Amino acid sequence: MSALEVSGLRKSFGGVVALDGIDVAMDLGEILGIVGPNGSGKTTLFNVISGALRPTAGRVTWLGKEISGHPPHQIARSGLVRTFQQAMSFQALSVRENVRIASEHGGRGAPSAVPPEELLSFVGLAGREEEIAGSMPFGNLRRLGLALALAARPRLLLLDEPAAGLNDGETEDLADIIVRLPRLGLGVCLIDHDMNLIASICSRLVVLDFGTKIAEGPPAGVLQDRKVMEVYLGTPA
Repeated sequence: MSALEVSGLRKSFGGVVALDGIDVAMDLGEILGIVGPNGSGKTTLFNVISGALRPTAGRVTWLGKEISGHPPHQIARSGLVRTFQQAMSFQALSVRENVRIASEHGGRGAPSAVPPEELLSFVGLAGREEEIAGSMPFGNLRRLGLALALAARPRLLLLDEPAAGLNDGETEDLADIIVRLPRLGLGVCLIDHDMNLIASICSRLVVLDFGTKIAEGPPAGVLQDRKVMEVYLGTPA
């Protein structure tokens, strides 16, 4: 059994079907990419897995227990933590205070055993502990958001477009951080539109289109798949 198993997942909003029978499984220690055009169902999938939305049908199993429809805070405390497309932080507080709050109130019901300074060093923010979050450059806010997620003591991180708004150098730095996470025993599942980032760090890709899974496998093969090329290029390969 995989750590995370999504089986026959369906989510509809009235007459609109956002997810139509999605099956996805992943283990801890791997990096899985979820890709697809805008409106393909990627963020809806994250929202259902993390408890922000209840599935219309199907099930989500985490570490052998069904969590379909459980509240987000309960899912997060079980070790399945997500980030959002926006750079989330307490803007008026210092970097150190942000991490302390995430450690005390997030995750599995107990403060993280990892000191804030160590988390901030891991994401490249060493020496910036006293900076006010709202005054930081956007790239550093992204790093802080990742530190806050790690302070919640995850076993699996769902990263929703972590590279959005970053320049090429910042994206490369982010990739260097993400590829180190499986060495800590964490699983990583990420959504992003930067195909260079996705292809360089993911061991496996799942491609969605109009709420259905159209391809899955290693990046090199998936990105040469005829259906995938049609979806991204708009013309037959």
